[in-house]
Amino acid sequence: MMIDFTLSFILSQILMLFAMGFDFLGMQFNNRKSIYLSFVISASLISAHYFLLGKVAAGIIVFFAVLRFIVCYFSTNKKYLYLFLIINTLVLIFTYVEMYDLIIYAGSCIFMIGNFQANHKLMRRLMMVGTSLIIVYNAIIFSPMGVIVEGNFLLGNIIGYYRHHIRSNSSK
Repeated sequence: MMIDFTLSFILSQILMLFAMGFDFLGMQFNNRKSIYLSFVISASLISAHYFLLGKVAAGIIVFFAVLRFIVCYFSTNKKYLYLFLIINTLVLIFTYVEMYDLIIYAGSCIFMIGNFQANHKLMRRLMMVGTSLIIVYNAIIFSPMGVIVEGNFLLGNIIGYYRHHIRSNSSK
């Protein structure tokens, strides 16, 4: 496979660099609203990254993640979870092109279920699983910064989980 280092590819990777900062920052917060505000900015950049790479299914799925994060900022009501799961499924049905579109869909669904958890520990655990699938997707589509950003996000989530749920419990 020949990699084409076009302007679109380079710009997509630069957007992911900025997204990485917001992702890592978001996972260091303990306040739900601060976490989701960071995610809105990051997901906007990540969505644009996928569109620049010509990955329409991923771009639209992450675009709806922006809307989901805005809703999660205000609510963990499960009716919104079901609405976004339906939207995510419809996006896949109408934009499916490649077999590995299923990977970002599955990762997004798991991540989404985590988003609507009132239990902060469970939210972080599910987001770790979803992020792991998205790392695989980025490796398959050859987005080096996508792999780095999602790997950084996973690491930030693990560090945040340790700081807020393991270390703080052991010091009590």
